[in-house]
Amino acid sequence: MVLNLMIGVPVRSFAEPHDTTPTTSPIKHVIVIIGENRTFDHIFATYMPKKGQTISNLLSKGIIKEDGSKGLNYSESAQYSAVDNGTFSINPQSKSLYTNIPPIMTDGTPANAPFASVAAADAAEPNLADGYAVDLTTGGSGLPGKVVDPRFPSPSDLGEGVFPITPSLTYDDYASSPVHRFYQMWQQLDCDAGYATRRNPSGCQNDLFPWVEVTIGAGSNGHTQPAGFNDLTTGEGSTAMGFTTWRKETLLI
Repeated sequence: MVLNLMIGVPVRSFAEPHDTTPTTSPIKHVIVIIGENRTFDHIFATYMPKKGQTISNLLSKGIIKEDGSKGLNYSESAQYSAVDNGTFSINPQSKSLYTNIPPIMTDGTPANAPFASVAAADAAEPNLADGYAVDLTTGGSGLPGKVVDPRFPSPSDLGEGVFPITPSLTYDDYASSPVHRFYQMWQQLDCDAGYATRRNPSGCQNDLFPWVEVTIGAGSNGHTQPAGFNDLTTGEGSTAMGFTTWRKETLLI
């Protein structure tokens, strides 16, 4: 596969000495590494750039305030339920605004830390930077899978949109993992060319994240949903709507 990728790149551009490209600072590249199933706003929702720089995140859009509380434009993050008639649709219809998004569940949340000791973590992950192995020995939730996560506010207090993960969780605590299957992710984005604007040329409304999590989750693989299926059955809930509120000085950029 690597060979195919190299063949597809023109020789001149592949060999171009990018380090000679003029920049206003010595920095040539910034690489942001974000964990699987997380978005830029999950990590940098409250980041404030230096003077003269700009950023597009929940804070800059006025959706939240610096402390993570609801901003004037909080409604822009509002989520909806929709009607599932059994046939996949990239933009389901008959949507209804959530008064409060479904509860945060524990599916995919490790009850215990991955390793019992730093030595065990170092042996399994020998290339970690110094001091990072300890983070693989902490953070277990101590909770069973597919239950409402008691570390977060009750569903009646979550609101209809984004919510802060911190301070309910600390830096190394594990939370449930949002769904990451191709068609579910497309459906969560709720894209329709009829809603395209200059500001949003894709027409994606990004308003079905919890609904997809609680109605199909990681997928039924063609099987009929079990009797009594409800918003708690998949065990996933609305974790995808969470964001962290770290102080700017704790970030690496």
